[in-house]
Amino acid sequence: MRKGEDAFTLLELIIALSIGAALILIVSFSVRAGFSQMERGSKWLEENYREKSALNFFSQQVSSMRSESSGEEVIFSGDSDRIMFVTPISLERRYGLGLMAVLYYLERDDKGVRLDYKEKRFLPDENTGSFNDQNNTMFDNSEAVTIIDGCEEIAFQFLGVQEGEDESTVLSKHNLDWIDPWLKNNLPRAVRILISKNGQNREIIAPVMVMY
Repeated sequence: MRKGEDAFTLLELIIALSIGAALILIVSFSVRAGFSQMERGSKWLEENYREKSALNFFSQQVSSMRSESSGEEVIFSGDSDRIMFVTPISLERRYGLGLMAVLYYLERDDKGVRLDYKEKRFLPDENTGSFNDQNNTMFDNSEAVTIIDGCEEIAFQFLGVQEGEDESTVLSKHNLDWIDPWLKNNLPRAVRILISKNGQNREIIAPVMVMY
């Protein structure tokens, strides 16, 4: 190299490479953080969309509830932890499978409270007469599907007349109550599910449009 020409010294080259490497690391970290945030946001959107769709399905089933009887007893049971009824809507194919006996019930573990779902084909000629005996076991062979999980609390309530009150008198006063458990031998006017998750409370009310 001729004397007087400008050139990088070895020290300057090392410093330049070090600065470049540091910038690459910073950019790489920022990109990874951005992708991680996008992934968390996508997961949050996917989870909330799934929960919203599942709860909308619950509302559709409740609204399409069928009035079926076992002898003189209406096929419906409900308390704060579970609800069982008959509907023409199936999770598998929505419509086309006939009547379905469905069960929503709570499970509790170290991750919180979750709402699970089971369904079973309901055949009136076969199931109606033995319903009372099968109430606790008829879903044993049905696959459980999780509707919503990771909650602090979930509870069902049922709109109707308190046990012992005259329904015609109460209805004339427009004074229905949210009841838990449901003890009357008929269907409630509506079902409410209370959900507490991530410090937020919400409620979903599904009217029962009784189908005979």
